[in-house]
Amino acid sequence: MKRILSGTFVLVLAVSAVAQEKEKTTVTTTTTTTTTAAKSGFDLLGGETFNVTDASPFETGAWDLRLAVRWTESGRTNEGEDDVWTVQPVLVWGVAENWEASLTVPITHVDNFGDKIDGHYDTYFGLLWRLKDQEDCWPAIALASNLRIPTSNDSNGLDWELRLVLTNEYDGGIRSHFNIWGTTVNHDNYPDARDFQYGTVVGLDGPLGDDGTLRWVTDWMYRISDQDGNGGQNIGEAGLQWQINECNKLGFSLQLALDHA
Repeated sequence: MKRILSGTFVLVLAVSAVAQEKEKTTVTTTTTTTTTAAKSGFDLLGGETFNVTDASPFETGAWDLRLAVRWTESGRTNEGEDDVWTVQPVLVWGVAENWEASLTVPITHVDNFGDKIDGHYDTYFGLLWRLKDQEDCWPAIALASNLRIPTSNDSNGLDWELRLVLTNEYDGGIRSHFNIWGTTVNHDNYPDARDFQYGTVVGLDGPLGDDGTLRWVTDWMYRISDQDGNGGQNIGEAGLQWQINECNKLGFSLQLALDHA
């Protein structure tokens, strides 16, 4: 079987309102480089940037306006000759204590296909609910939900994802993450769509430097194929996120398929 190496490069720029000045001060005055800034919602884990999601919602009243650009070299279309481009504006909001909401409309373009892709600007509405904080050796626990609404031409059905998220923080500011998720798929926007899709992600992130403004991220994801008749997929990812100042951040990631799937 021919081995196909595919990859995705993601770049995201985010602007925050309601800057967490108190939280930022805490970070710069500790010597252990804790992840207080990440806990207050300044991290970019999840969704548009990284495959792994953390259990840290935004502080109440804070919001992010993000713009993600994603390029994928794919082996699915036209025997691998078509690149996939996605531009994804995202609004993230700390709705209430331990609650975070997001709204995004990704716009996808495939070379040689133009804009004639079913579902290429559907609307996605997300919620994250932090069930419990980290206590001693027990991780923080959250539930994340994502609903796809068919708002583009020729799109149909509703898809719903539910994800269990565990996050544990250690001395030195390193955090570990475990996600397990399942999605019910109810559309025919691409051939042979699998009705139930599932997967798991394990990841780590940590600071580069004493001030904690630059953080590395790495994760591994296993997921079942989104098309019937295909097997599982293993995807590795590495990237960085940079807190430029109180209200601006920049992140990027590189994702590589680790097998022929």
